[in-house]
Amino acid sequence: MTHPELHPADLTLDALEAAAARLLARAPGALEDERVSAAPDARTLRYYQSLGLMDKPSRYDGRQAIYGRRHLLQAVCVKLLQRAGRSLQQAQAALAGATDEALESAVIDGLGLESPSPRQAPLATPDPFAPLPEPVARPLVSAQLAPGVFVMIDPSLVSDPAAMIRRLTGACR
Repeated sequence: MTHPELHPADLTLDALEAAAARLLARAPGALEDERVSAAPDARTLRYYQSLGLMDKPSRYDGRQAIYGRRHLLQAVCVKLLQRAGRSLQQAQAALAGATDEALESAVIDGLGLESPSPRQAPLATPDPFAPLPEPVARPLVSAQLAPGVFVMIDPSLVSDPAAMIRRLTGACR
């Protein structure tokens, strides 16, 4: 399944911001939380990257980051999940491992866009807008890297927390 509006050419950060805003302007309903912006700005998009909600840029043209289709889909999905009352942590869990096709399907459904193809293949990944299970409390591994510098690591996301702590401690020296 493909939708022509969701297949931009290479995008600069400003163009990605504008494309996401154009799509999100079509979202039905009002924002439930006034703390959540209707569309992400450039700073928010970079923040999404730092959290792993969005992939790193596809490439760089000199110092200019270049983004593509997947980045647009990820940005719009995060905002749609926020509109549905999800936190960024919940959005991260919902979108983890989502294919481009699953992201596009979620955007089409979330924005109420008409699909160009009446026959849609079933999603191979879970629906990112399906209800999330209750969060499971996971003990975090914490360590002091240097005086006044502490780190907390989620062992469910980092395969070897002790090795990560050793690397970080070495980098702080």
